Amino acid sequence: MGVFALAEFAPQLQAWAIAAARELGLFAGRAPEDHRERALVAALAQSGVDLAAPPPASSTELPREGWGRLAEVIRTGRPLPIPDVRAYHAHLLRAGAEAARELAPLLAASSLVDLGGGGGAYSAAFLDAHPAATATVVDSADVIAIARDHLARFGARAAHVAGDARDVALEPHGAALLANVLHLHGPDVGAELVRAAARAVAPGGLVVLADLDAATPEGIWFSLDMALYTEAGRVYPTEVLRGWLDDAGLVEIAEARLASAPEVIVVTARRPRGSGARFAEATGLAAEARAIEPELASVELPGPLLLELSHALALERREREVVREADLRRHYLELMPAQRAAQVARPGPLLSAPLDWSRLPRMTRAIDRLFAVLADADVAAEPALGAATAAAFRARTPTLAVLYARTHYASAMPLLYGNDADLAYFTAHGGPDAMSAIDRYLTTPMLHELCHLSPTRDALHPLHLDECVAGWLGVHVHPEFAYPAEGHDDAIFAAPWLSQIGQAIVRAFGMRAVVRGHAGAEPWDRALPAAFVDAVARRGWEDWRARRTLHFLSDTMDPAPWVELALGHRPLAPDAAADRGIVEDALRAMCLENVRIEGSFRARTRLPEAPITIDAPAGWVVGTRRGEVDTVAPRYWLPPDVAARLGGVHVLELARIAAIPPAAAAICAAAPGGDLAADGFSLRR
Repeated sequence: MGVFALAEFAPQLQAWAIAAARELGLFAGRAPEDHRERALVAALAQSGVDLAAPPPASSTELPREGWGRLAEVIRTGRPLPIPDVRAYHAHLLRAGAEAARELAPLLAASSLVDLGGGGGAYSAAFLDAHPAATATVVDSADVIAIARDHLARFGARAAHVAGDARDVALEPHGAALLANVLHLHGPDVGAELVRAAARAVAPGGLVVLADLDAATPEGIWFSLDMALYTEAGRVYPTEVLRGWLDDAGLVEIAEARLASAPEVIVVTARRPRGSGARFAEATGLAAEARAIEPELASVELPGPLLLELSHALALERREREVVREADLRRHYLELMPAQRAAQVARPGPLLSAPLDWSRLPRMTRAIDRLFAVLADADVAAEPALGAATAAAFRARTPTLAVLYARTHYASAMPLLYGNDADLAYFTAHGGPDAMSAIDRYLTTPMLHELCHLSPTRDALHPLHLDECVAGWLGVHVHPEFAYPAEGHDDAIFAAPWLSQIGQAIVRAFGMRAVVRGHAGAEPWDRALPAAFVDAVARRGWEDWRARRTLHFLSDTMDPAPWVELALGHRPLAPDAAADRGIVEDALRAMCLENVRIEGSFRARTRLPEAPITIDAPAGWVVGTRRGEVDTVAPRYWLPPDVAARLGGVHVLELARIAAIPPAAAAICAAAPGGDLAADGFSLRR
């Protein structure tokens, strides 16, 4: 049974409640004015008392003690004191013991902090159920004295902290419990207590709320009991408890019931762990990887790369793949740092040129937009980009070499497009002087590095997806990142293969959530559904185990598995504008020609030589392979709503690049099976 046996006292409680309502004038049609009167009205309604048709007054005089003083307490707002604290907690220990024993196995952790733990009923049950665990009871000093007596048999396994559970300093525990505590307090304090519980657990730790269910008769009447004996206590609806857990930043919120106390609701949640911790769990090599990390200290690797490299090395060591382990070490600890060191020692005139930001309009606009995207997602720019504003960023960036030194991979890898062949090409083709060449050719590489944000953040693992999200962000703030203007060749080579996966993740879960996760403003398993974060971590590790590549990218030319994981997690909310933008990007990706000129990989926009296939049943837009650089034909995913509406396989012919926006709009609005022709394009089955 729980702590409130309604059935035993229901008639007497009802009589007191009716008497209080009559004394307060609630049978005269007056609306309840505060939480105490609302609790009284709810209890009467639960027992079938109609305020509009009051029952006859009882001839029996009711005692004016305890519940007999209900009208007085409601009128004055002064609750009654608990007459005997020790007897009260002795009752709670007896009444709650069975429920505590049933709940204990759900608290699967090596340590428990029992906030407002009272005499220790739940801590005792937890310690009995988990013989190697420890428990810490937090309560007021007078109650802690009771808990010490009750838990003495556990010796050092039971600890005691006297103080307000909202304020005490605690080491992180595996689980935190608030059992029959929240109903003692008003909503503000209740929310604070839940936040305190969230702080008291380690990443991945469990927070458990156990309280009466406000929808049960026991919960309704106990709420009136709290109106009598507490300042602001009441029994809260389950949705309020869930809301407090969500507001505290917890995830995986779930509900359970106790057979021994059906009037009790148990609501559980976990503190997010982030993507890196979930990736480490997916590999099953966390301990071995941590042991290897000190061996990698010779190079300052960004945290996400250190994580994946250490796990890859742990796998090769476990499987005694000496050559593959050596190759990974050589690549990340020798070759990449050596190339980076050479670039630092000999940056060349473009990377070391003093920047005149007034002559860098493309780079300025791209950086302004990047800061704006962070601001729209309520992300502080200082930790993400090293400056609070775009203006401050430019003020502290005298050269591109200085800019790159602050980016995610700068400690371990050379700048993309920063080798001698690329810099020579940019100088030769970029315009009359260094500023022109920088603005035309180095805006996209620098933006690529900036879009990885802080090196200390928790990336979305596998690192393939971190590249995809960074790629999407680059295209979002600077479309030429992937799709150069006609006559230009300044895009990142093969960017659409990665950015379209990031775009699918954004379409599935929303821009704000993805930006906050990417920037580290929220743990990834809070920003996105934890099940998705787990799924991509497992897929990424399985993929790398199969490929064993030096880099940690998946098959760059096969976005399908990752797009399907993103879009398949839950149905997409309708968003016609976003879908139209995706189709535009898909068509632009079909109009790219990748070439190698003077040792530099270049991406140019040109009309395709053959029609573009729009395969609605398969959900893909497909072009034709062109040139020697591309190894496969380009592909880009088609939004499901567009594919469903369009139906069938269509071919699109473009007469000019400028026709892409109207062609995309027509595709998105097309009736099933219909052919379309307009100035600049035609669409037919």
